[in-house]
Amino acid sequence: MMVMTNDIDIKTSEKIYYQDYDNLIRFISYFYQINLVRQLSPQRILEIGIGNKTVSNYLKHNGFKISTCDYDKDLEPDFVADIRELPFEDNCYDLVMACEIMEHLPWDDVPVILKQLHRVTSKYVIISVPYLSFYFEIAIKIPMFNKIFKRQFLDLFLRWPFANFRTCSKSHQWEIGMRGCPLRKFRKLVQKYFNVIKEVRPVLNPKHYFFVLEKA
Repeated sequence: MMVMTNDIDIKTSEKIYYQDYDNLIRFISYFYQINLVRQLSPQRILEIGIGNKTVSNYLKHNGFKISTCDYDKDLEPDFVADIRELPFEDNCYDLVMACEIMEHLPWDDVPVILKQLHRVTSKYVIISVPYLSFYFEIAIKIPMFNKIFKRQFLDLFLRWPFANFRTCSKSHQWEIGMRGCPLRKFRKLVQKYFNVIKEVRPVLNPKHYFFVLEKA
């Protein structure tokens, strides 16, 4: 993916996408993206920011009609475009996904991005953003736990805001949990354009924080 700001261009190299990018934590995020899509059962999907196409390839293989969009033409998306200026008609997709994208652009551009997502989707949006914090988590697998409680793990989790001035990644312009960008501030901004169906913290990957949204 390549995204542009007023000051810098950031392009993720092919080596990072296909060698250094994927690990267990990343695949947990892929699972949540895919599972949230399956729960919504959309007819037409747009994925913005395609990475190495793991999510879009899986969804295509399982019968979903999905188009891809990215600023980096070298990734060979179906459409090459800036998320702030999407070249699509209004309401042309049932679901628009933009996971781990917005933080690469300035905070002041977030309303512009949300407006574009609101315009293009006819119903749903899934976004995820990084959450900067200290946390403690224990996930315990217990026999019969899933059948009784309908959950895979007993998950014990505590989080403390980090409130730092800096992000954990040099390519990020901002992250939830940074000083001046608490979760409630981001949520309030999102609610100007969407109804929040649910917020999801992935088990064993609390760095990624998901919002499932419905067009208001």
